[in-house]
Amino acid sequence: MKRSNLRIAGIFTVIAVLSLVVVINVFVVTIGGVHMRSGTNILASKEGSQERQETLPARRGYIRDRNGSIIAQDQDTYTIKAVLSKDRTGAYAYVDNKEFTAAALAPILGMSEEEIMNYLNLQDQGVYETLLGEKGKGLTIEQKEAIEAIEYTPDPNKKYPGLPGIEFDKTTTRFYSPGKFASNLLGFANYDEEQQRIVGQIGIEAFQDAVLKGSDGLVTYQKDALGYKLPGTEKTEKAAVNGNDVYLTLDKDVQSALEVALQSTMEANGAERAWGVIMEVETGKILAWAGYPTFDLNKRNIESYVDLPSMYVFEPGSVMKPFAYAAAMDAGVYKGDDTVFTGRFCIAYDENGGLYRTSGPCEENGNINDAERAGWGTISFDDGLIRSSNTCIATLLTDYLSTDVFWDYLDKFGFFKQTGIEGLSQSEEFGIKNDKTPLDRVAAGFGQGSAVTTLQLMQAYTAIFNDGIMVRPYYIDKIVNPNTNEIIESGKTQYVYTDEQGQPVPVLKKETTEKILKLMEQIVEDPEKGTAHKYKIDGVSMVAKTGTGEIAKDGSYGDTVYTSSIMAASPADDPKIMMYYAFESSNYLYYSADYFKNAFMTALDAASINNAQPLKAVAYDNSYGSTYQEYTMPTLVNHTLQYANWKLDEMDVDRIIIGDGNQVVSQYPKMGTTIGTKQHAFVKTDGINYTMPDMTGWAYKDVQIFKELSGMSIEMTGQGVVVWQNLDAGTSIFADTEIKVTLD
Repeated sequence: MKRSNLRIAGIFTVIAVLSLVVVINVFVVTIGGVHMRSGTNILASKEGSQERQETLPARRGYIRDRNGSIIAQDQDTYTIKAVLSKDRTGAYAYVDNKEFTAAALAPILGMSEEEIMNYLNLQDQGVYETLLGEKGKGLTIEQKEAIEAIEYTPDPNKKYPGLPGIEFDKTTTRFYSPGKFASNLLGFANYDEEQQRIVGQIGIEAFQDAVLKGSDGLVTYQKDALGYKLPGTEKTEKAAVNGNDVYLTLDKDVQSALEVALQSTMEANGAERAWGVIMEVETGKILAWAGYPTFDLNKRNIESYVDLPSMYVFEPGSVMKPFAYAAAMDAGVYKGDDTVFTGRFCIAYDENGGLYRTSGPCEENGNINDAERAGWGTISFDDGLIRSSNTCIATLLTDYLSTDVFWDYLDKFGFFKQTGIEGLSQSEEFGIKNDKTPLDRVAAGFGQGSAVTTLQLMQAYTAIFNDGIMVRPYYIDKIVNPNTNEIIESGKTQYVYTDEQGQPVPVLKKETTEKILKLMEQIVEDPEKGTAHKYKIDGVSMVAKTGTGEIAKDGSYGDTVYTSSIMAASPADDPKIMMYYAFESSNYLYYSADYFKNAFMTALDAASINNAQPLKAVAYDNSYGSTYQEYTMPTLVNHTLQYANWKLDEMDVDRIIIGDGNQVVSQYPKMGTTIGTKQHAFVKTDGINYTMPDMTGWAYKDVQIFKELSGMSIEMTGQGVVVWQNLDAGTSIFADTEIKVTLD
């Protein structure tokens, strides 16, 4: 009993001592601000506390096509850096072998070993770490993983995962898919250090920046001197609001088809530039818009900031003739059966300075010639439009329709002024109005002397295709709040001329447009007279007018490079889809129309105009229509041919294997560049035995690539695409083999 009492007394004594310690500790903390056991200065910690704010970045809005396919979005990318300092601790914490590192990185980064060595040699100057230039920025996750998968082998008996000293910084960038997509119109956005966000630089990305950017969120809380959140303090959070999504009227499939058509046109014809626009006639919705040379939005390899459809002014040639005919018909002075002697129109001036036709001589005042300085004898005015006669236009504007009236119509059609498309007011060109002399005023009737833009042509032709009602083109379909799906803004059809009730006012009578459309249908259908007969598509009802424009430079016209173009629409009796396609090249007579046809057919298919299928192009097979894709070329060099075939099996491309080896030593396109459906992927192996490929349908550039990779001598004749080769496919070829191909 006594022992139990002693035990109980001991327990109470311990409890009393512990309680006393706690009380004293609380007293010390309260008075002195120091915790007895840990020694932490609580008062100092409290006094060192401060408010901390962390930004919650908003996601920039998507840019989508009319069907919702994402064209532009934020994406994490990586910047590679090389730690060079040997003072950095840790096993292989710095670049240990510069030569090995350069050789391993070169094919993945698309750089030469020498370029990389220039950066790595900074190690000798005591530099701690370095970036590897522009090609070391914006790397994809695939490139990063490929680099991380490299095994470092300082000697044959040792292997280490990863390259020593090679590290990555993650950044958020703007990614575009596909990379070439109305590049000058869409524009691009970059990360801005000052604003600490992605900011639109040009194009729609800049014009709609306020709509796309969103609003960053914010987290606020109290932290101690060591940076930790103080217990018991509140954290406030303002959520980020993501940017709105911008939907374009552009159709991804139609746009891709136009891009392929223009790229093919450039390569097959050695063109200096090529451009086109596809649009719905009745609404003004633009389905596709492109100009070449272009650039990859992800690489920014920009040759020119000029957006050809809106900013490039040019003399369009004979695509202007329907406007002269329409003006004469609408004014009631046109007589289609009246005849004109064609070939040469000798210019003379009356006492008032008016222009008229004389029988000669032509030397004093010059003359107006028909194509190739020849004519067709005496023809009717109707045939004059079908055959595209300049002398008929000159006669029409001197003997039938006053040039004052004609130029009033040109003004009504919207030439020589901006179309007023939203977002282009700062960049859209006005054209060049040249009406100083009587000859200038007549020459505008066949598209010379004055210069216009493609957008002006598109808008003006809606009057002819749409019962006289002019429609303004537009490319923003709607703006949507992605959080609520609320449509904040909708694009809508805008009539150029309206009455007080907002109803459209036509600039041409309906009977005028019906007459013009019948003549323009014959331009396509008539195999003898029609200048657009080469553009005829079986099973498709269409109207068209072609143009061959001279190019003015330094005050005079050249005689080697011309603008070749076509304005087309379908169906012929009630056009729904219209397309303008043009290029500048010395090959203005014998070019292929297939590139235009494929893009046009894709647009008609997207609009459900008819059931005809896209045609098979000569240089690039576009029969894939809406399944067209763009791919990023993988790294094939230094891999086995089996591996290369495996990687290319994932892509719908035509592979050309050069040599009978098992190891890949060269490739085209290079790693990281873009290749499209059915385009050629060239793979050169280490084998020494070569065979002749089937080059039928190859563009000049394709033959040149094969020539360079194989080292073979190839004699090429003509322009366009390969139509003949002197050796059968599969024939063994050697360095001294005579190889000839003909392009047409």
